Amino acid sequence: MTPKQGGRTPLSPRATRAFEHLRPLVADRDAGMPVADARQRVRSAGEDPAAVDELLNKGYLYEVEGDVFVT
Repeated sequence: MTPKQGGRTPLSPRATRAFEHLRPLVADRDAGMPVADARQRVRSAGEDPAAVDELLNKGYLYEVEGDVFVT
């Protein structure tokens, strides 16, 4: 399924690793996680914090008033 057909846009390997790390952390929070905290968590896991931007841009995470949530 392509993104035009309703599928998700593929992630780079770094963003995939970041998403696997962040998904359970963000999903467990009703109020989301501040974007800065998400970047710090990714950095502390040894990954590039810029991967959070890719996750936001490709729709794997969304941001509301500075907090990120899993879609």
